[in-house]
Amino acid sequence: MIRPTKEKNPKESIGSKAAKLAQEASLNLINTASNINNISDGIGAVASAITTGRAASAGAAVDVKQATASGNYGSHQPSDIVFQTDFYGGITLPETDFAGMMPSDLLNPSISVSASEDQLTSGLEIYADATRAQKLYQAGFKYISELGKTKQEYHKAQSSIIKASTEGIKVQQEIVRFDRQNIELETDIVKREQSSEKLNQSGIQLLGLQKEITQITRKIEALEAKRDAEIKAVEIQTQMITQKYLVESMNN
Repeated sequence: MIRPTKEKNPKESIGSKAAKLAQEASLNLINTASNINNISDGIGAVASAITTGRAASAGAAVDVKQATASGNYGSHQPSDIVFQTDFYGGITLPETDFAGMMPSDLLNPSISVSASEDQLTSGLEIYADATRAQKLYQAGFKYISELGKTKQEYHKAQSSIIKASTEGIKVQQEIVRFDRQNIELETDIVKREQSSEKLNQSGIQLLGLQKEITQITRKIEALEAKRDAEIKAVEIQTQMITQKYLVESMNN
């Protein structure tokens, strides 16, 4: 937004500003030349001052011109502006000789452009047909636009159905995982029963071994008792024989 500026002096134009800057540069040249004692040094200083004055005047004129053209009187000017040359967007307008349509003498008109009644009728028919065609084109483009919207909704519906099918597949996957977990549970139960049976069998075998040990122990004990009895019987017989011998010895 351009800020309002003070009212400018109408006499103070771009040319007057440039002239004023040139005048100031000339005064600077005079002051510089009056202070120079050496002629050769003075010539170089004067030439430098002239170049500086011209550059300042030219720069001031260019800055004023750019500010006037752009409407921006700030210190910053963009340097990368791209100007558009295709004003009609690729459409070529027919060349029309408006000067030829203007009569040079109203009392004796002479116009280069003319059309007969047949041309007028034919041309109006062509323009009427073309206008109807444009309306048909516009209706067609509106229909195509609506068709595009319908196709967009169709693809949205397709996407929604695909997402729903994907969710259904995920549900089936969860069901399969559930079935697998049940199968693994049943497998673990069977393995547990097998382990239990093996435990029972091991217990039975252990009980049989324990009974066998008991029986073997009893058999050994019985054999020992039998041998003890036999030894006892032998001892008794021995005593009886000894007693009989003694009795007989005493009687004799």
